[in-house]
Amino acid sequence: MPKKIPFLLLLLLSFAWFACKKVDIQFGQQFLDNDYTQVINVDSFTADLSTVYVDSFITSGKGVSLLGGYTDPIFGRVTVNNYLELAPPTYVDSFATATYDSLALILVPDKSYYGDTSGTVHVNVNRLAESITGYEDNLQIIYNTHQFAVTSPPIGSADVAIRPLRSDTIKVRLDDNLGRELLRKLQDPNDNDIKTNDAFLQYFKGIRLSSNNNSKVVFGCSDSVVMRLYYKLPGLYLQSKKLDFAIINPTTHHFNNISVDRSATVLKNLATVKQIPSSLTGNTAFTSYLAGAMVKIRFPSARDILKLPNFTKIIKATLVVRPIRGSYNANFDLPPLLRLSTTTQLNQIGSDLAIITAGTSSAQTGNLVVDYLYGENTSYAYDVTAYIKNLTLDGTINANGLLLLPPSPALETRFNRISVGDKNNASNKTQLLIVYATVQ
Repeated sequence: MPKKIPFLLLLLLSFAWFACKKVDIQFGQQFLDNDYTQVINVDSFTADLSTVYVDSFITSGKGVSLLGGYTDPIFGRVTVNNYLELAPPTYVDSFATATYDSLALILVPDKSYYGDTSGTVHVNVNRLAESITGYEDNLQIIYNTHQFAVTSPPIGSADVAIRPLRSDTIKVRLDDNLGRELLRKLQDPNDNDIKTNDAFLQYFKGIRLSSNNNSKVVFGCSDSVVMRLYYKLPGLYLQSKKLDFAIINPTTHHFNNISVDRSATVLKNLATVKQIPSSLTGNTAFTSYLAGAMVKIRFPSARDILKLPNFTKIIKATLVVRPIRGSYNANFDLPPLLRLSTTTQLNQIGSDLAIITAGTSSAQTGNLVVDYLYGENTSYAYDVTAYIKNLTLDGTINANGLLLLPPSPALETRFNRISVGDKNNASNKTQLLIVYATVQ
């Protein structure tokens, strides 16, 4: 009898192990579990794509001066100007014996750029003819569409080379007549134009930085732009001195004016019609927020999953966004991060689709994977399970969708763009992959 106990114990353990063993799920085919439950993976629920027009956006207070321009085969000619106000230095009565040397605008590149850096960029500096101001409801907020009159000719210009890997400062020599005038004001104790910020802005309303139509790149500079007055003081040895007129308030009246000419592109009617289906643009939709466009993604057939035989519930839904092969390169590179924001038929930016990691919720940004060899497997991927489940519960919101766009601050400061294929694009398709369960 004692010899049978180990055998019975072994037999019981064997039954328990087989009863508790989880069965592997093989996605892409039906799986039978105890003749009742199936887990099925499908990719037939297509996403409808369109390109939505971005009317305007705030560019003041972003901490960056953007300057230049480039021609994009998709978005057209993009031109960027920068406007800013300058403040006088703290006044001291010590310039009576000073002699003028030169005047220059000093820019500090932040190593960001978009376009072709192989050539030079022509930089023009114009004095403003009118004061910078915002809209009546908020005078401190300024949009990309704002422009202000300038005086002509420019008070300075230069052709500069953009070296992304170096931190060379850019110096643009300014008009000597203006420099001598500034020094005379510093030398005159009765001249009030130089004594306070408000008085100085009445005299010198600010500057505009611009380029010309030959520019092939947009580059960024920090908000540490200064107009520097160089002068000399007599002594045992002639002393070289400098005095800086810095940005008066980088959080308000320092902004970027961005304009786009789409007249020769597939998006030429975007500003008029506001939204173009991908079927009218080569089965492709486009995002470049600073160039006035963003991809909208809809899932009008999502509720059809409820019609499938024995459907029980959605287990997981994944959206895979694949950039069109050959649409990006060293000059027109992909956004490193892209978020999905909810929207309505009005195409306003809503809340971002989030993911919870270790109890913390954060916006999804696509986890970009780049296929440097063939480009076929370059993709962004998003967990849209909760979003798709919500669509299947409420049939009235299927006209809404998701917007594909960069997170801030890249949203208002970086020109990276993406071309996305729809279900009929022969190159790369956007796919909605759904894993669901059925019970027979």
